[in-house]
Amino acid sequence: MKLQQLKYLKAVKDNNLNISAASESLYTTQPGVSKQILLFEQEMGVRVFERHGKHLQRVTDIGEKIFLEVEKMLILEDKIKSLASEYVDPGKGSFNIYTTHTIASYLLPHSVAEFTKRYPSVNFNLFPTIPSDSRGGISKGHTDFSIVAQVVAPDSDLIVLPAYLWRMGMVVHKDHPLAAIRQPSAEQISQYPLLSYEPGATGRECLDKAMREAGCEPKYFMSAMDADVIKRYVNLNFGVGIISNLAATDIKNTDLAYINLDHLLDPCKAWICFSKDVILHNYMYDFLGSFSPHLTKQLMEEVIANSTPSRINALFKDIELPVY
Repeated sequence: MKLQQLKYLKAVKDNNLNISAASESLYTTQPGVSKQILLFEQEMGVRVFERHGKHLQRVTDIGEKIFLEVEKMLILEDKIKSLASEYVDPGKGSFNIYTTHTIASYLLPHSVAEFTKRYPSVNFNLFPTIPSDSRGGISKGHTDFSIVAQVVAPDSDLIVLPAYLWRMGMVVHKDHPLAAIRQPSAEQISQYPLLSYEPGATGRECLDKAMREAGCEPKYFMSAMDADVIKRYVNLNFGVGIISNLAATDIKNTDLAYINLDHLLDPCKAWICFSKDVILHNYMYDFLGSFSPHLTKQLMEEVIANSTPSRINALFKDIELPVY
């Protein structure tokens, strides 16, 4: 058995059992892929794929079990390469962050600027994520993190840590009746069409909770994850926007007014998520610590050593999170 054969097997499965597409993704020939798969099956004495003529129809039952181990072995190969790479050159690597438009636009720019100055040889990438993605954008791999302000479904392969707290406020057109009220009530706000975050976002949960507790029924005109979209429609007088404080820092010299709602809305939580298979490099600690200073190297190593929910809750019980 060779690692190359395992990579070929995974590529075929990832390409819907299309050997031609798999060979293209591997930059090799179709006959070469077919040959290595057959050699693997002959050595193991089992069929990984069920065939119909020259075509692969499905993964066999034993094949599904084999693929679980193939995934682990290829992840382990990545970890070994990553460890060796950091030892040879600590300033090189790859770092993928999945996050929302608001976080990428208003929270991370300073952190990214400092990071790229300090680690010019690290391949840094930002990718979008959405509330319907229960893993926060994470894919299997040792360089993937997500920073999200949404509910992340429990996942045995995923570590989810509190990153920071964030507050929300109200944005209205300067001519709107609520613009003159310093501390509007939930009842006053609920009289108008609301524009806020999508269901699944922690901000939406905080807003709905405040409305329920006040006995009010919010009327949502629009739900969106992009605060800039919300502000644009508020500027067109479509209603009252409820957005992150961070996303309101650029409304000066516009026709919009922003009113803090700390008296009405509890702080919302944002989360950092990553695979349990991740290898944490020093440059990752530095980046995460730039906006979540409580996530020290020592704390992160303790989490990885024992990432059960009860242990994580105990570790973070007395930690004061930064507020944005």
